[in-house]
Amino acid sequence: MVISPALVLQQVGQLLQQGDAATAERMLSPLMAPGASTAAHPGVLHAMGLVRLRQDRREEAAALLSRSLAAEPRQPSAALNLGKIYAGLGRTDEAQATFRSAIKLKPDLADAHFELGNLLHDGGQLEEAQNAYRRLLRVMPGHGPGKLALAAVLIEAGQPDQAETLLTRALAETADARLKSGLHYNLALAQRAQRKHAAALANFESAQALDPARGDLDFHRLQMLQELNRTQEVLALYRAILAREPMNDNVHRHYNELLYRMGRDEEFLASYGRAPKTARLLLDKASLLASANRQAEAHEVYAELMARDPADKHAASGAATALNALGRLEEAGALLESLVARHPDDQNLHINYAAVLLRRGDPQKAAAQAELGLRIEPHSQLGLATLGTAWRMMADARDEILNGYDSLIRVFDLEPPEGFSDMAAFNAELCGFLAGAHPDAREPVSQSLRGGTQTPDHLFAGGHVLVDRLAARISQTVARYIAELKEDQSHPFLSRRAEKFLYSGSWSSRLGDCGYHVNHVHPGGWISSCYYAGVPDAVKDETARQGWIKFGEPGFDVALADPVRRAIQPAPGRLVLFPSYMWHGTIPFRSASPRTTIAFDAVPQ
Repeated sequence: MVISPALVLQQVGQLLQQGDAATAERMLSPLMAPGASTAAHPGVLHAMGLVRLRQDRREEAAALLSRSLAAEPRQPSAALNLGKIYAGLGRTDEAQATFRSAIKLKPDLADAHFELGNLLHDGGQLEEAQNAYRRLLRVMPGHGPGKLALAAVLIEAGQPDQAETLLTRALAETADARLKSGLHYNLALAQRAQRKHAAALANFESAQALDPARGDLDFHRLQMLQELNRTQEVLALYRAILAREPMNDNVHRHYNELLYRMGRDEEFLASYGRAPKTARLLLDKASLLASANRQAEAHEVYAELMARDPADKHAASGAATALNALGRLEEAGALLESLVARHPDDQNLHINYAAVLLRRGDPQKAAAQAELGLRIEPHSQLGLATLGTAWRMMADARDEILNGYDSLIRVFDLEPPEGFSDMAAFNAELCGFLAGAHPDAREPVSQSLRGGTQTPDHLFAGGHVLVDRLAARISQTVARYIAELKEDQSHPFLSRRAEKFLYSGSWSSRLGDCGYHVNHVHPGGWISSCYYAGVPDAVKDETARQGWIKFGEPGFDVALADPVRRAIQPAPGRLVLFPSYMWHGTIPFRSASPRTTIAFDAVPQ
């Protein structure tokens, strides 16, 4: 009996659409048998490749589709499917080439344009991804997912206004609820990037109404409500989420961080008492207690967790940190010594142990622990700061080489941004904007400032014209700072020198009377900063150096005779740049006028 490949392939296609790969394989097997005249048939190879794909045997699927295309290169659908398989296997270069070959064979193959755009977007090739999606929309103007994807690229590329226009039109063109939910979601992101918080909130709510299963939208709604200062609604939404998800550790933490900022001390941490006492929740509660400087209570929670599970590394590490803060240095040291013995590959434990050893007056042993931690994570900013402190206690010249107090800390008085003739006028407008951007509450529980407030999110990504103009001046200055660094591949800061850089974070701090920053480092940075937008007259005090930024004094007491190595006087329009691992803080000041700054961390690109 002669088997008709065309008939079999038609039936196999129907089976695959129904999800029945097993029956499809049985039908194809005779055509693939050794010696069968159809064993090298491109359609049969293609179909068996799709069967293997349904069976998640992707390498075999790729091999079969490659053979099919070798037998007959003019198969756009086979090229499309092979490209998808390559993409799933992480073989991105081959996937891109294969999608392009499919498009060359069939220029109106919408799926190939779409898949190529997705691949380019995932790879950060934003301009190329835009081009791919735009070609798709020329081929198929009503392709909703393509518009959704193009809008996402536009937002990421800093063109949220164009994305907003595209998405608004797309919403009017579709009735599909799932697609409309995605369009509303991306429209909200585009509006949030333009600080259109009320409109963004409305679109997040529309997206959630169309797709109630999307729990992530609650967090976006919370952010917009906070931006709109609708605090009571924020609290109500947090409580509603916790009522249905009592073990959601992320919500507990953010809810309690907000309560702390609002000064609602009677409610702070109460949600943990109403939740199941899971290890994750107790760890978070203890962490918040420690951040609020309630170290004895934090230690009690960590001790409870250690009693439950003596092998709980996180609980033991937290307990040691609390003991250190309480001045119980012998207990903290003994606990950390046992932890580093059991977990020699945990760089945080080595650094924490080194800090305790410094406080116990043993800088030699502390330096050895810090160096062990830095072998694991060479760019640990806290590790470098701890090692520098150990060297300084030993009067080792390597401290000066590492920190470069006179060479790596640079002061720049910026020129007025575009559109302004002088910095006084610019900073007056900037301070007015920042005053409104700061929350009407106290400092975040886990941040370095005391007696002030800090803006949420990434300030440079907020789309405000004044901030954008300042960021342009700052970027020019950071580029100059990097260009003037010496080349030294043996130095942990200079060896990271790169022409291109990214901002890993940016924010504004506003300190009031008696406000200050505790001594700290920036763990996620390479170059850190302070730009002074507005300063009180108290900074003119060159004796007490009120409100000045200080460098070199560790975040814990190690009995240095003269802990501050350098202090810099603030001035409006002044930018100070320094390595992120340098200990720095603020000398408190007395004034009814605030001290308003912008800070950021830059990392090599």
